[in-house]
Amino acid sequence: MNDFLTNVNEQKIEGKVLFAKIKKNILIYRVRVPAIRDARLRYAVLKLYYETKREEDKEEYDYPITLIRKNRTYEVYESVIALDEIHLKPLNWHFSLVVTDGSQNVEMQLVNRSYLNYLKYCSLFFENSYQFSDGMFAYPYVNGARNIALQYRKRGAYDDYRLKLKERLAVLRLIVTYPLLRRKRICLVFEKYSQMAQDNGYYFFKYCMDHNMEKVMGCKIYYVITKDSPDRDKLAPYKNNLLDFMSIRHITYALAAKLFISTDAKAHIYPWRRKGSALIPFIKRKKLVFLQHGVTAMKKVDFFYGKGKVGGCDLFIVTSEFEKKIVLEHFGYADHQIPVTGFARWDVLEDKSEGSREILIMPTWRSWLEDCEEEVFKESDYYKNYRMLLTDSRFYALLEQYDVKANFYLHTKFKDYIGGFLVNTERIKIIPFGETPLNEIMMRSRMLITDYSSVSWDMFYQKKPVVFYHFDLPDYLAVHGSYLDMERELFGKTAKTITELLDCLNECIKRDFVLDAEQERKFQSYFKYVDNKNSERICQAIKEEFF
Repeated sequence: MNDFLTNVNEQKIEGKVLFAKIKKNILIYRVRVPAIRDARLRYAVLKLYYETKREEDKEEYDYPITLIRKNRTYEVYESVIALDEIHLKPLNWHFSLVVTDGSQNVEMQLVNRSYLNYLKYCSLFFENSYQFSDGMFAYPYVNGARNIALQYRKRGAYDDYRLKLKERLAVLRLIVTYPLLRRKRICLVFEKYSQMAQDNGYYFFKYCMDHNMEKVMGCKIYYVITKDSPDRDKLAPYKNNLLDFMSIRHITYALAAKLFISTDAKAHIYPWRRKGSALIPFIKRKKLVFLQHGVTAMKKVDFFYGKGKVGGCDLFIVTSEFEKKIVLEHFGYADHQIPVTGFARWDVLEDKSEGSREILIMPTWRSWLEDCEEEVFKESDYYKNYRMLLTDSRFYALLEQYDVKANFYLHTKFKDYIGGFLVNTERIKIIPFGETPLNEIMMRSRMLITDYSSVSWDMFYQKKPVVFYHFDLPDYLAVHGSYLDMERELFGKTAKTITELLDCLNECIKRDFVLDAEQERKFQSYFKYVDNKNSERICQAIKEEFF
């Protein structure tokens, strides 16, 4: 391969995005690239491609490029794209510039790491987007790699210009009050999208409030949550330590905070998806204690949560030496950054299933179905397999025979499709995400049926059996991967068909929902602590690392 092509392929040579402007339905994308002195090479086309790991979902478009100007050092090219002529799929589309020698093509990465350039796409006055007739809209945005990419999604509540006015008022407030806020050493606790108080974040915060940990740790601890969250009432005893999500006070405190403490990445302290914010780069610099929302084992996430990555943290809370080894080997953190404490929510886990005949069915999500159209979702293996289970006559018969009820709990990312799972039987209850705290459902359930959800560890922690339904294992491993050998290292039975799944269910019920000998053995190696002192250990780890 030509040296220039080799350097492009290894990303030693990159192009710079000058701008991406939308006028009506037309996107004008302009880039500056190194001049090519080799007559055998040329810049060929601008490639727009859909971000996915599944071959069958891949989609890309090539657009002609026009040379705008050149000199001995660089060349500037422009491409014109009619957005309404593309079959766009949610969410993210990326650009690259194809370099060719006639026989082989190499894609050049396009970036612009300037904060001023980032600000251009956070403008208060210029929309720079295209609104489709079906309610979707597309706009250029700066992604984690500083590529000016294209996002296509539904317009949300946080895409309103009034939010940007709030941000400016928050900055003014910060300037006036910063010396006072800095002395407070503010710690903000939050969970997924700052909408919940059900997970490790809530139980950690509750422990801190109930045990006066602000005084012990020498800081001020606040919980961030939306005003309309169904979990607000649980936080009523701590109202003086609550921040309303996206209030001016919340934005100010997020900018002044010493530490974020969360079950999720830093991005969840702010609107998860919105069309630009000039404050995001400052929020990304904050230190984070990652409480996790599930044991890291069955899904590869080091590309996101690894040290220095978009979702990286400064303290990675884990549950066992087994899990710590995974994080040490794959995520790039130092030993002292991975304290083995256990999860805060496990402090309150207790078996409340005595006298109950309930089972929990809780599948996780699929990245390739996120924000897809309902018709696409209903054609997926995911929907078809769980719909078939919920309407299977043998499943009904087992529930009737053993006087068992099933709760089907759909992941929040698929909440818009819950209507497609409704069934007409008192034996099966469909529970929308967030309607009932998951902890409560798990404590009263006798067993769990899932696919790859990390909630399986919470059930196993209570010594309740888990059955894994792996109807799409090859797809899942290809897209998400796993740190566990799914065939040998899981702590429950596995099934790949509904028949196998119902056989496993029948076996669990007949055994009166107790673990078998092999599961008992694995229990000892997968949990370091089984007590109610996890939050206490987390506080100690935070104090040692940051205070």
